[in-house]
Amino acid sequence: MKKYFTQNKLLTIFLMFLFGSLASGTLTFMISWTVLKETHQASQFALLSTISSLVMLIAMPVIGIIVDRYDHKHLLVIAQVFSLFVLLSFIFQPFHGLIIYILFSIGLNLGDLLFSITMYASVKSLSDDKTEMSKINGIEQGIGALFAIVSPAVAGFTLTFISVRIFSWVEIVCESIIVLLVFRLNFERFDTKNEEESVSVEKISYKRVLQLLNKKYIVMIIVSIMIVLKFLLGSINVGIPFILNKNYQGNTVILGIVQFSFPLGIILSSLLVQKLPKFQLFKLLKISYFSCAFVIFSFGIVLSFLIGSIVFTVVVLSVLMLFMGLGLGFSRVPMMTFAQNNIPENIQGRAFSIIDTSAQILSSLGLRFYGVLFDNFSGGWIYLFSSFLMFGVLIVGFWFVDRADKENYIY
Repeated sequence: MKKYFTQNKLLTIFLMFLFGSLASGTLTFMISWTVLKETHQASQFALLSTISSLVMLIAMPVIGIIVDRYDHKHLLVIAQVFSLFVLLSFIFQPFHGLIIYILFSIGLNLGDLLFSITMYASVKSLSDDKTEMSKINGIEQGIGALFAIVSPAVAGFTLTFISVRIFSWVEIVCESIIVLLVFRLNFERFDTKNEEESVSVEKISYKRVLQLLNKKYIVMIIVSIMIVLKFLLGSINVGIPFILNKNYQGNTVILGIVQFSFPLGIILSSLLVQKLPKFQLFKLLKISYFSCAFVIFSFGIVLSFLIGSIVFTVVVLSVLMLFMGLGLGFSRVPMMTFAQNNIPENIQGRAFSIIDTSAQILSSLGLRFYGVLFDNFSGGWIYLFSSFLMFGVLIVGFWFVDRADKENYIY
């Protein structure tokens, strides 16, 4: 059995992501809904997410340094053992209340964050070639999108029968399986310096990381475009639920159908991206990103002029959400593979922590920005404005990409 999993690397990685998302995603929703159910206050529900997100943002730079300093296989095991410790502590501690759920959520998220950044930084050392790198990134993206669909439903169903405390045992089983799977993987460890760093030196190291990233000019531009798009996607994440709730009296079935199409598009793109003809990287990114901008423009047209019957609206919005998911999915896998190939391995932990931190900050700002806009302006015009803004960002960004020196990059 050990030999089988060692030889079937992609299957092992698939199972790691599968078991990692299977219980973790469900448990996250169960914690949030339990807080909402027990407190009956949206503010307490929001407090749980806000504090947990804030801790993650603070922890990301530190975890980035850790990932660059230590053996990745050991870090993956430590991440899972830490999660097991958090789960067992929650199960056997006698207290109950909002503070306990906040601490529990923070602990689980820290373990997941260490695991995810370590895996991002390990893709190149785990892979034999670029094709295998793309497959690993596709597996991660596809499973993440799948459980974005499945986890809320499973959490709602499960919570009617068992509590968060009891379901934590399921998470313990999944985390334990991941530990066993990690031992089946072989990592080609890159060289690292064994010097001890003080806090001031760690700050210098991040400055050095930024200097190295600036030398990879095209990587920085492509990643910057992706981060800005995270901000603009707030128009989808806020606007679609708000508009459908307003126009159809809180019909959750309609909302569910429309939102289901988005992760479905990401799943399909994860399966299809490996079968596409060999597009030149930047051509594929242009097609994907400009398609997303056109989808946002189409939202503006539909919501401004064409909104009518429920069936028509659901069909059109679902198709648009599907294309949005396809566009983002087709762009993310090659973009991540390009970044992993061209960012030096011994700084990838810090590099991806910078990218993730920037993306989360802009994503949060986007949610707040569009929340204010949709409270005060017409949804259709907001989408038209956002599409023109997105077209502008893409035109400027790819103008720099087209004129950059493309030698000394791995494609």
